[in-house]
Amino acid sequence: MSLKTRQISKDNYRTTIVWLEENLTEMGATKKEILKGELLLEESFFRMVSASADPGTFEGKITIRKRFGDISISVSARGEAFNPFVSMEEVSDDEEEMYVFAILKSHKDSLSYNRRNGENIISIRVHTSSSKQAFRIMAGLVTGILLGAVLKMVLSDGGINWVDSIILTPIQSMFIQALMMLAGPLIFFSVMSGITGMSNAADIGKMGGKLLGISIIKLAVVLLLGIALGLWVGAIPEMVDIMQQGNDENIKAINLIELIVGIVPKNVIIPFASNNMLQILFIALFFGILLAKAGDRAAHAKEVVEFCNRFTMDAMGVLMPIMPFVVAVSMAKMMLHTDFSMLFVYGKIILAGYLAFPLIMLILTIFVGVVGRISPIPFIRKILPYLVVPFSICNSSACMPETMKFCREKLGVDEKLTMFAIPVGAQFNMTGSGAYLIMIALIMRLSCGLPVDIEFLVSFFVGSLLLTFTFPSIPGAMIIVMASVFGMAGVPASMVILFIGIDPILDGIRTAGNVAGDISSAFVMARLNDKLDKEIYAKSNSRK
Repeated sequence: MSLKTRQISKDNYRTTIVWLEENLTEMGATKKEILKGELLLEESFFRMVSASADPGTFEGKITIRKRFGDISISVSARGEAFNPFVSMEEVSDDEEEMYVFAILKSHKDSLSYNRRNGENIISIRVHTSSSKQAFRIMAGLVTGILLGAVLKMVLSDGGINWVDSIILTPIQSMFIQALMMLAGPLIFFSVMSGITGMSNAADIGKMGGKLLGISIIKLAVVLLLGIALGLWVGAIPEMVDIMQQGNDENIKAINLIELIVGIVPKNVIIPFASNNMLQILFIALFFGILLAKAGDRAAHAKEVVEFCNRFTMDAMGVLMPIMPFVVAVSMAKMMLHTDFSMLFVYGKIILAGYLAFPLIMLILTIFVGVVGRISPIPFIRKILPYLVVPFSICNSSACMPETMKFCREKLGVDEKLTMFAIPVGAQFNMTGSGAYLIMIALIMRLSCGLPVDIEFLVSFFVGSLLLTFTFPSIPGAMIIVMASVFGMAGVPASMVILFIGIDPILDGIRTAGNVAGDISSAFVMARLNDKLDKEIYAKSNSRK
């Protein structure tokens, strides 16, 4: 943890700002984050000064703190209790005061007030680390392994069974049930929001159809790769042994005809009650297209859909901080019933997950060369260094602006086409996630001793291809959709708990695969529609 502190007053405010800029830059904050921090500090600090007993002699302490990648500023001062944000909902006749309220309200998620030991403390969040959650999950993984190993050494068999059945298993079950509770609404509103968002440009229907066709063909090939990797890894009986084979779930994998017929639900309630993701996808597409066709008449309904989409994502965000604790519980449970040799089993899955990435890149390279009818050498040479960005951020939506900039400036894709193809194509190019999930589901089916024949593989492939379009591009969502893919494979959904611990290890490489698939589709679209600047594409990958 990095910590910087100094006194702050009206007299030294300007020099404090210079000191603040230097230290925030040193800690890795961007210019935009620094400007936001300075703005919020100014408005918050001077509200504290004006409310103090003696504004002329007011003095406080400012602290810059960097912990686990997060950067924050705090200002503390002694005095009577005063919360500068308590009146943010009030309406003032003073124009300047209303301006201040507007600034503070627009950044209320980055501000907090606390009173401790006679001091008023204002905290300003400047930067949130994208790797913090992954770090916490890894800490939970290690803690759980050590805790489970210790408990196994000190407890009797009866004690181990008591800890498992009374403490660990109930925690796992509640978390899985909470995830499944959110699965249907999350996917439903995510798909509907995407469709209604596309309806703003009526003239892109033909281009959208072409983009969808390109993406489906490419995704189908990548999913076949996932099936091949799953068959290559084969059964891992130890994974089923962890669940003690006492799971009372008995899900039947359906055949292709049942799959197709079952896509259309009897009513709109059953799919959500049973978490049938393909039926939820059908309902979302059906009502989403109707809303899109309604145009301006459905403006209010579209706003409701967008609100519900954000609301369900926020609800998912509430569960994510609990994930490290659940990972610790899962790893402890694993160690109670196995030993450290189980870690090598997970290593095999992680290896297969990372092996999928170069194979996906090979498929995309061939795809660019064959379908785009252009040399793929500049494409692969330029895209590999860029994929470090999504790999480190682990969120394809968060790096979308950088992805569009890369397509324009490095690959020469037309700007307007980029603005359409990258956001829209993101939902149809989950190549990294699709390959990983279909591989894991197949491994677990083999591990459960269930048959894997041609009829199953065909129906499983088609169902997974359709389900891939419902994947939300937010952290932690893969655990939800993994349960759905497991259901199609005839594997109990509760077995996703086995993969929560290693999910952050593979999240980065999956995201890189997703973004690479999105970029390749946009590039081929530009090539086929004569919207590619060949001079930019042929240039070396040097900074301008």
